[in-house]
Amino acid sequence: MALKNEGDERLFSREEWIEEQEIQGSPELVFNSPLMNNAQERILEQFTPRHPIALVSWCTTSRPYTKSPKWKTFIKELSGVDFLVASNAGIIPLEYEGAYPYLTYDAHHEREFDELFLIYMTRFFIRFFTLKQYDYVIINSSPNQRQRKRKASLMAGRWLKKRNHIRDFEVCPSPEVYGRAKFNTMFNQMFPDIEATVLGDMKTKIAVYQDLLERD
Repeated sequence: MALKNEGDERLFSREEWIEEQEIQGSPELVFNSPLMNNAQERILEQFTPRHPIALVSWCTTSRPYTKSPKWKTFIKELSGVDFLVASNAGIIPLEYEGAYPYLTYDAHHEREFDELFLIYMTRFFIRFFTLKQYDYVIINSSPNQRQRKRKASLMAGRWLKKRNHIRDFEVCPSPEVYGRAKFNTMFNQMFPDIEATVLGDMKTKIAVYQDLLERD
């Protein structure tokens, strides 16, 4: 079922909205949408980081994102970080989740666009973290997810660190941590990033970075 046009006017006045079908379909359509690209540019113009640590995780089918068990748990259990959503629409600070077009766009998951996804997502990461100053970035990307996501995270993180746009980054959980996780219930299998071992690993990564900042 197609999502209906809705959202607040934080990024676009209602007069600027377009037909739903123009931003729903293949990843190629969403990546090349002038409106979606303009939305990312407006975020880059408006958004100011609140913390020196960013936690990035992938989008969910639930809209707004905070309706999903994953983002609900992250907000409850993790602190001292800026929450950022990575998606076909770009890098979206969680406070923009209700802004048009983020309740409306929809990119179907089609394997034929995996290479295009890798190119665009790596570019989204690099552009965002080149323009927005963070000391540390934690990217939540599980090994069980399609490798395009984890690969884009690693490629962008290494590029940003090498050029001193960030001090350091982590893509977590590692395969070792993921292997220790206990996915005993269907809930944990559906939402592996909030399994106790995986979530605990993210808490540890945040604590390590916070300690480094306190020592400066």
